[in-house]
Amino acid sequence: MRPVEEYKVVQDFLTRVCRQVRARAMHPEIREELLGHIEERTELLMLEGNAEEPAVQDAVKQMGAPEDIGKSLHMAHRPQLDWKLLVMLALLSLIGLFGALSVDYAGTEKITDIFGRKVVFFGIGLILLIGLYFLDYRKLKKYSGVLFFITLCLMAMTEFYGTNVNGANLYLHFGPIVIPMLGTVSVFLLLFAAAGMKPASQWGPWEGVVQILYRGVLPVFLYGWSDSMVYLFVYVLGFLALTWTTKRNIKQFAVLMLPSFIGLAYILFTKRIYLMWRLEGLADREGDGGYFMRVIADAVSSAGWFGQGFAAPNPGIPYVYSDSIYPYLIYCFGWMFGIVVGMVVLLFLARMWSIANVLHDSYGKNIVTGVIVVMGLRLLMPILMGLGVVPIVSLDFPFISYGGVNNMLDFAIVGLLLSIYRRKNMIPSEVGEAAPMKVA
Repeated sequence: MRPVEEYKVVQDFLTRVCRQVRARAMHPEIREELLGHIEERTELLMLEGNAEEPAVQDAVKQMGAPEDIGKSLHMAHRPQLDWKLLVMLALLSLIGLFGALSVDYAGTEKITDIFGRKVVFFGIGLILLIGLYFLDYRKLKKYSGVLFFITLCLMAMTEFYGTNVNGANLYLHFGPIVIPMLGTVSVFLLLFAAAGMKPASQWGPWEGVVQILYRGVLPVFLYGWSDSMVYLFVYVLGFLALTWTTKRNIKQFAVLMLPSFIGLAYILFTKRIYLMWRLEGLADREGDGGYFMRVIADAVSSAGWFGQGFAAPNPGIPYVYSDSIYPYLIYCFGWMFGIVVGMVVLLFLARMWSIANVLHDSYGKNIVTGVIVVMGLRLLMPILMGLGVVPIVSLDFPFISYGGVNNMLDFAIVGLLLSIYRRKNMIPSEVGEAAPMKVA
């Protein structure tokens, strides 16, 4: 029997189908799937006594009109916009703007016009979101290794030449722009780069050791050196999540992670005084270390269901525009408002999780995994801190806290997620993941 694809009637049929599908990357998969259906029908017809060529022609006719099939497949593989994620983003942004306006009118902070500046940051962030939404994220994969190396260099540069804040060099100046290089920026860049680098499943024994030292231990050392303990933990968790998703073997995973844990244990030992002071503030709120916890607890407990009102001043709450924005919102608008904020956060995280579950592209899935870890901790930790469940640390609340670069970066990250979701049906399935295609 001649291969079915050699017949001109089959070639013309496949060409007319693919002509209707704009997602060109899907054409090979579509042709392969349709060829399989034609071959099955041809074999059935030949078993009924038909000659080969008439059987092929009849099989093609039974498939239906190629234009109709093509239009149906185009609808299935057209770009998708995740409206649910956008709605969650809009709600978080409105809460952030409303909170900034309240802080402005309260007049207890040295920073003025927080609302106006936040509008500008959100505007720039929205432009970045739109740009990344239309950008094909797959084109960035080839730069992953370079991006990881450059980020490490910038982290080291920040340690030597960065701006000192509370005894640590965390910020890097580029003219008038101040970037929290040893904070949110570096964590996102490192994990985004690691998502496109050689996966752990392809590492050899010695290569695995080198990669763990380079991707795991070295960033941990730089974060520990700069006293950026919060983002050290965030990066370690993101790195572990990415490594696990590409090497789901418990024994091998444990061996690969051993150097990272040794490095982490060393950092924790050298910074034990700092960590004990933080934990002391959580356990003993009457002591000096528990001052912030005590003030925040008093503010939250006095809020009631509906709070003290818009722009209610509370000079005792530290950094109400950033680290303590969540307890301040509860103080002003009550426990009910705090519950609503928590629900929006959980829905936002649930939506990101659902995006990861519908992706077939491993690169896109790895990116979303890293984003879920980082964004999840940054969204949940401020809530837990406001409720007195975890120690107070310097960690901004995405979309709600005041912050220039971080606000813009958060919008850019959502744009990247939207770009990945947009192409979820436009990228061929990887081996073993192809979904059956429906034809007439």
